[in-house]
Amino acid sequence: MRSLLLPLFILLTAFNVQSREIEVVVGLDKPPYVNSASDSGFEVELVRAIISDMGHSAKLLYLPYGRTTKVINQDAVDIALTLTPSHAVSPDILSNPYIAYQNVAVTRLDRNLQIDSIEMLKTMSVVAFQTATSVLGKTFEETLSSQPTYLEIAKQKRQVDMLMLGSVDVAVMDRNIFSHFKLHDDRYKNDDVVIHELFPVSSYRAAIPNNELREAFNHSLSAMIKSGRYQALLEKYGLEWSGLENVYNTLSD
Repeated sequence: MRSLLLPLFILLTAFNVQSREIEVVVGLDKPPYVNSASDSGFEVELVRAIISDMGHSAKLLYLPYGRTTKVINQDAVDIALTLTPSHAVSPDILSNPYIAYQNVAVTRLDRNLQIDSIEMLKTMSVVAFQTATSVLGKTFEETLSSQPTYLEIAKQKRQVDMLMLGSVDVAVMDRNIFSHFKLHDDRYKNDDVVIHELFPVSSYRAAIPNNELREAFNHSLSAMIKSGRYQALLEKYGLEWSGLENVYNTLSD
């Protein structure tokens, strides 16, 4: 009996040595994707599940989105979330796409603003999420980056407040984040808005400098999508994915 238990003990010991706590940088509150107060949200739960399937545990660090690339480039953490090749990180360390956002321009219906192109935003006051000029394309950057009426802020709830309370003409942000904040504020939850679909669907990746960790992340992500657990998580958080089906169909490739 002792000879049979010894190999099992060695196996369990080796597994425990390999398992560790993975430090992950997450952006500030952007429900339904991230809610730091309750340590929940679609993106939080998704990444926790992926890392758990890899045999590790996750320690989430909530930081302003603008600091994400700095901490991962300094090797201060294992993983940084919600990045694209246009951010200031090496494309070689990026995972496969694991999430997609649909950024839109939102206006109040009573303002009766006609917006058919990104260039039309130049004459308007616009508030957007941090790094928007880096990830929303060259036209957006050239149109707005030097405009005195353009502002990027970390707290996306403030974006919604500024738009709905009349401080700005346009808010540029993910449609699900906007809907969440609007519907949970009695001051303006029943006010009508217009969604201007000026931007393509954006898929985002995780920055993972360690090659083995990145490969394991990709493998676990693919398995989660193929098993249906990914879709179940989308449905749990009631995310609107109009037009995103083709994006998610490619995530497991």
